[in-house]
Amino acid sequence: MLSELRLRYKYLKHKIKKSPRYLLTKRVVSFLENAPDDTPPTGLEREQLLDYLRHHVVEFFNYHSLMLKYHYRPVKVFLDKETGLRYVFTDENRRLFFKRDMKTSFIRAIYNRLCLEQDEQSPHNYCFHDLSIHSDSVFTDVGAAEGLFTLKFIDQIKTAYLFECDNGWIEALQATFRPWKEKVVIVNKFVSDKDNDEFTSLDSFFCNREKPTLIKMDVEGAESDVLKGADQLLDKGINDILVCTYHQNDDEHNLSEQLRKKKYKTVPSQGYMLMISDNLNDSLKEPYFRKGLIHASPS
Repeated sequence: MLSELRLRYKYLKHKIKKSPRYLLTKRVVSFLENAPDDTPPTGLEREQLLDYLRHHVVEFFNYHSLMLKYHYRPVKVFLDKETGLRYVFTDENRRLFFKRDMKTSFIRAIYNRLCLEQDEQSPHNYCFHDLSIHSDSVFTDVGAAEGLFTLKFIDQIKTAYLFECDNGWIEALQATFRPWKEKVVIVNKFVSDKDNDEFTSLDSFFCNREKPTLIKMDVEGAESDVLKGADQLLDKGINDILVCTYHQNDDEHNLSEQLRKKKYKTVPSQGYMLMISDNLNDSLKEPYFRKGLIHASPS
């Protein structure tokens, strides 16, 4: 009840001030009310989004149950005296560390956002499709960031390769995965379709290493280049490929086609994400929704 009141108060505050977020909300509602019936989101999905947005300001995720569950959930943040880094305990009772410059209040917000993203009802849930995970699994996490996805399964798998180009996250990842350092390799490089001091392709990196059984990628719109650089690897058959499709408008179609040409079948996640830029006045030239990710497996 308290969370609902807070969400309604947030909406009224923005409405009274006629803020950019409130005006954007009105534009999105108008889009949903007037778009042709066959324009996604359709049917019950559209009605659920409208029901939420008529009383709440627009977010990346616009589902009532998700926002109530995570938006104002209390999170305990701890300080590790040895490293000076802050951390939280995950649902699996494992320590998840954050960047050194992140304040406690921001960590609470970002961890709730991470949990929201991986909720079973979320459009961004990497586990929306059954995954083949076992003691011989080899994870490749491209764009690992804080490493929450791999951390969830770290006790169940053989090896994990974490690719992350942000030095702030490298330090946090080293702290998070210290108890499993014998099975985790952290690679401080961009992943693409080229190889140099700054970039590596998956084909090149895994040329003389064990083949991944799962590849997950979230690289701010560069997913297509990552797939191009994994051409030979894809031919060998990867059990599970998880690709984010919300960074660019045509990603779901283009990335699915790219994988189908390599003889993979693809399935999109449930629901939709609404993309909002940091400058709300520039957000959504015409409001549109995107699928969060696709799962691919050999056909």
